[in-house]
Amino acid sequence: MDTDLLSDKMELPLQLDRETDEQLKTFIEELVRRENNSYATFSVPVGTIDPLSFLERNWDSKTFQYYWEKPSDHFAMAASGQLLQLSARGTDRFADMHRRQQSVREATASFSSVFHPCAGLMFLGGFSFFDELDHADWHSFEAASLTVPRWLILQDGNHLSATVALDVRPHQTTDALYTEVIKQLHHIDRILSNTSKQYSSPGAVTADPASTGPLKRDSEAWMSSVQEAREQIRKKTFKKIVLARRLSVPRGESVRPTALLHRLRRQYQNCCCFLIHPPCGDSFLGATPEQLVAFQHDFLRTEALAGSMERGETAMEDIDLENDLSVSAKNQHEHQFVVRDIEQRLQPFARSIHRSDRPRVKKLLNVQHLYTPIQADLKPEATVLSILGQLHPTPAVGGYPWEQAAPFIRELEDFERGWYAGPVGWLSASGSGEFAVGIRSGLLSDTQAHFFAGCGIVANSDPQSEWEETNLKLKPMLSALRYED
Repeated sequence: MDTDLLSDKMELPLQLDRETDEQLKTFIEELVRRENNSYATFSVPVGTIDPLSFLERNWDSKTFQYYWEKPSDHFAMAASGQLLQLSARGTDRFADMHRRQQSVREATASFSSVFHPCAGLMFLGGFSFFDELDHADWHSFEAASLTVPRWLILQDGNHLSATVALDVRPHQTTDALYTEVIKQLHHIDRILSNTSKQYSSPGAVTADPASTGPLKRDSEAWMSSVQEAREQIRKKTFKKIVLARRLSVPRGESVRPTALLHRLRRQYQNCCCFLIHPPCGDSFLGATPEQLVAFQHDFLRTEALAGSMERGETAMEDIDLENDLSVSAKNQHEHQFVVRDIEQRLQPFARSIHRSDRPRVKKLLNVQHLYTPIQADLKPEATVLSILGQLHPTPAVGGYPWEQAAPFIRELEDFERGWYAGPVGWLSASGSGEFAVGIRSGLLSDTQAHFFAGCGIVANSDPQSEWEETNLKLKPMLSALRYED
């Protein structure tokens, strides 16, 4: 075979110059000769593009679709297609997923003409809130799922790149693999040429008349559950529990999840906007303010986010409410549960842990939270998924102590959490990764949207106030669907 003859007959994609093409040929020749790799990734630079508009242009509900964006950090990735999916369930699911993704790493070769920690093999997905997941509402989701996508577009500041991932079949020839790589890069070229830099705002969605005023539903039943939780706290069954509610509404018109994401990212710049869509399944998406963990080699960032207050209508009222939040005994008490618990869980993995002495206030569009950033220098043996399994669920979304609170979440909530409040995010082969807590989120089917919100319940919680807090937390997703009170 002669790759020079082959490339002379083929028009190179926009991402490849002649020098890079020669490097690619050499890489493929060595890859085929070794015969010890099952997969390969190819990363190249691309021109200016909005990853969300790229996903919108290439949307295919029959296959895996993924999106992740932190607007304030100018970081986004869009992905589609499924090279392979790793899944697990049960109490060992995080350890099982670590072993499985490690095996895939060892079986994958990567070519890159760009320099970035996320160039190459990527694992995208998340985990359900509980260790097991077997419910009709979440039929397309696993208890743990990480997918290697067929293609991925990455934006990090001024960095823009594309990665394609392919099977390396036994006895595959060099020219066959080279042809497939060029074909996939040409496919990205075609989408790029049809996608404008700016993402046009989708039109408004008209709410179904029957769904107006959705925030007023089932208040008495939910507040009764809060009252029962308070009784258990007084009996010292547990010290804190997070109770969530689900609000189900018809979708009105069928709108792609990417349209909702576009609205969310414009309104919630300080949140992480995410989407996970399994093949032929429903879509789980949201705009979460809560980072569970971010890794860069031996350095970790996490945060305690607990204690909430509405935003003010005026600057003066907003400051007054911020002060009320900062001095609230109930909110401070709830927040400190989370801080202490995270520090205790990190101890086995950390050489040192650092945090501020007092919580700050994180302000979102319609709500503000007590917030304590936490950093840790990690021991060499610490891994992303082992720490993730140790941290989830924090008392901010579960309870304290967790073993005592967990059965009562099942008992007092009348729905399956699924991936709500579970870890969602990504891992790179280089050791970097980030997972957020899947709150301020919803599950979208063809005809219905299920939105979720929860509150931390402690001994002096007021059921009416907690109900109103869940309404605040539901509004981002409702407004993205253009529902109104």
